[in-house]
Amino acid sequence: MRFIINSLKIVVFLFLIFLGALFAIENNSDLTVDFFFFEGPNLTSGVWLTIFLMIGAILGICASFFSKLVSKEKFVSKR
Repeated sequence: MRFIINSLKIVVFLFLIFLGALFAIENNSDLTVDFFFFEGPNLTSGVWLTIFLMIGAILGICASFFSKLVSKEKFVSKR
């Protein structure tokens, strides 16, 4: 049973990678993102979306880590 679940996870992961690559290939128009104080480099929209997806994932992991750390400290202080 564990083998089937792990195999299914791998298939879903590979399918999502395929969809992301297809999305990046199909969205190949160049664009420049204007930030508050500077202008970003001229990259394709697929690359920009991948960059911002990674930044969001990293920020989400950091937020989860810090909230778990605070929660653990509150639990330890109650003991």
